[in-house]
Amino acid sequence: MAQPELLESATHTRPGSESGPEPGRESGSGAGNSTGRRIRRRRGPEPRRPARPAAPPRRRPLVQRIGVVVTLLSVLMLGFFVYLYGLSGISEQRAQSVLYKTFAGELSLATAPTGPTTEGAPVAIMNIPAIGVRDLVVVEGTSAEDLTHGPGHLRATVLPGQYGVSAVYGRNVSYGGPFARLMELRRGDRITVTTGQGVATYTVESFGTTAHPAPDPTANRLLLETGNSSGYPTGWTQVSADLWSAPQPTPTAWPAVGPAEQPLAGNPAALLPLLLWAQALLLVSFGGSLAGYHWSRWGAALCTAPVVLALVWTVYENVSLLLPNLY
Repeated sequence: MAQPELLESATHTRPGSESGPEPGRESGSGAGNSTGRRIRRRRGPEPRRPARPAAPPRRRPLVQRIGVVVTLLSVLMLGFFVYLYGLSGISEQRAQSVLYKTFAGELSLATAPTGPTTEGAPVAIMNIPAIGVRDLVVVEGTSAEDLTHGPGHLRATVLPGQYGVSAVYGRNVSYGGPFARLMELRRGDRITVTTGQGVATYTVESFGTTAHPAPDPTANRLLLETGNSSGYPTGWTQVSADLWSAPQPTPTAWPAVGPAEQPLAGNPAALLPLLLWAQALLLVSFGGSLAGYHWSRWGAALCTAPVVLALVWTVYENVSLLLPNLY
């Protein structure tokens, strides 16, 4: 080869250069990189993901709603037993306080009844020291409503202290249970009853039940009756006491009594008021729920709670009137 051609080839070809890829450059597969390193490309910032929309509120399942309803009904039923065995005595004590003042005023004015009178009016004050009964006011009538105020005088019998047989009914458990300890009496225990005709003294003579009434042939006596069980009564128990003081004159006629004044009778007439008060309770509760949803829970509770409690108390009273009058 000629000398000029060799010089020209040397100038165009650099030392260390070959036909392969240049150092530092990455081939298609990266296997021909003369330095053994790969060039990593820098990635840009990742795009922000859009925020997820808020999940819609879950609706309460049907089972949970049924559970809430069952719980409320259970609380109402439990509350009724609390009222019947405990709180109903508050109503009886309040009624006794008012009746005692009324009857004491009538005695001082000599206007206390000595014969048939208005149902529910006070007719006597009873004391039975042996079982802790003191200044217990007896009202006229033996219906379930009459006996919520205290013991009741059976209107078809004479008043205590008069000639003949006088009968007084009293509750065993509810509304203070004034005759709860009646069967703790013993023969010979004394009973005093104050009426518009004076103070009459009786002495306990015998005891009886529904199947076997008290065996006492004495003409002038006092019969005290109450339920035979602290649970649901199925009969009555009876104490017969003989009159020891001088008998007082007796009116010639006494009114007849209906089925509602017989032993263990309830008051079916209380069913209609019960339904009306229960509807009022539902309406007030529903209105309070709407007010709490659209207005304020605490504000609605403060406004509706007193009304609801008053309605619940009235409902309980009417339910109790459906039970036996000696309960």
